[in-house]
Amino acid sequence: MGLSTSDLQVIEESLATGKNPKVVFTDAAGQIAGRIGKVMRLEEPAEGEFVTVRFGNDELPFSVADIRLPERGELSRAPRKAAEPEPATAAPPKGAPLLEERHNGVDNGTNKRGHMMSDMDSAVPHQPNGEANTSPTASPSPAPAPRKKTAPKPKGGPELTVTLQFKDDEWTVAAAKGTKVVARAVPIKSSHAVEMVRSLESPAVAALVEEIVEQARASAAEEAERLRAQLAELEARLAELG
Repeated sequence: MGLSTSDLQVIEESLATGKNPKVVFTDAAGQIAGRIGKVMRLEEPAEGEFVTVRFGNDELPFSVADIRLPERGELSRAPRKAAEPEPATAAPPKGAPLLEERHNGVDNGTNKRGHMMSDMDSAVPHQPNGEANTSPTASPSPAPAPRKKTAPKPKGGPELTVTLQFKDDEWTVAAAKGTKVVARAVPIKSSHAVEMVRSLESPAVAALVEEIVEQARASAAEEAERLRAQLAELEARLAELG
């Protein structure tokens, strides 16, 4: 699960105070899943890969599905590698017997050296002149392939959404840039609403707006007729009263 709308609000508030909140990469991020990074900034518009995260020496954009906020206590539960015991070293024997054994070993080795050399000469076949007795060497292991960095995707152009709404017998216009509201609902005249729709060159939308305007016009005409009748009645009463 990635970042929710409330998570983005928490990150935006942290960035506003100068802090870089930590996030955890999800399985959608691929090979870096489970690693921890820091959010550096939120790009505009807030769509696609607009969350810039730094991990290690890399600083790349990611989408809300690639990262999530860490759970409570998750960062402090990171497993620690147990210390490996040091190999025990045998203490050398103390006292004079070490010197005696060493001298005895040297003497015995000197006496047996002639026999060992003769045995080696008989066991090892003689090589022809100019040829050396070579043994195969282990081939070096191939170097690990360098990790490929994910190239940031090109950002699209600016996005602006304009909403025309008719509610409670009133036309309003609102504007938003991505997920950020630029202008809240502002009342406009019916004639302006009709002009806006006609500029779209969409007959279906224009017909729907004109139908709403016509209904509003008929309702206003009925109200005006009722008020005129009421006014005529009041004027007649005034005339009777002299």
